[in-house]
Amino acid sequence: MYNKVDGRLMQAGDRFEFGRYPQGSNGEEKPITWRVLRHDSDSLLVIADMGLDCKRYHELECSITWSNCTLRRWLNDEFYRRAFNGQEQSLVKKTTLANNAGPMTEDNIFLLSFDDAKNLFSNNNDRICKPTEYAIKNGVSTYKGNVYWWLRSRRHHNSLVAFVLTDGSIRSCNVDYEEGFVRPAFQIAI
Repeated sequence: MYNKVDGRLMQAGDRFEFGRYPQGSNGEEKPITWRVLRHDSDSLLVIADMGLDCKRYHELECSITWSNCTLRRWLNDEFYRRAFNGQEQSLVKKTTLANNAGPMTEDNIFLLSFDDAKNLFSNNNDRICKPTEYAIKNGVSTYKGNVYWWLRSRRHHNSLVAFVLTDGSIRSCNVDYEEGFVRPAFQIAI
């Protein structure tokens, strides 16, 4: 099936541009490159190819789930409205998400779950991600040019959430860690 973005037949691993977000060191907006993780019958599950911004999962260290965290609100409000125009928003599919802690949610934009990160990438190297210059300027922590990026799944303790490290392995981190990088995901209609 061909997608509505650029008419190409898309498969896992393909990349395409859609929407705009600040990416240059001075906040210059550029097209966002998305990586296809899965091709479903009527949509593509995609993730930002690079880390787009530096945000905490939640502003305070506390027991929190995806349904109530500040990063979810930011992704589905500020990021969604800034990154996509009206026509692009019409292609973003609202997605019902199962969460390992807390209620199911319906989101336009979301973070991958622990299981998504384990199953949709071939290995640790495949999960390694680079930041934009804008994300670096906003405080994202790098190691050998790679970034830590958030997942939505809670881990082992109520104030810990799953986190992809700079080597692509998955661990846990405090929800208020200030150097976490945001790698948004969503489903786009095809």
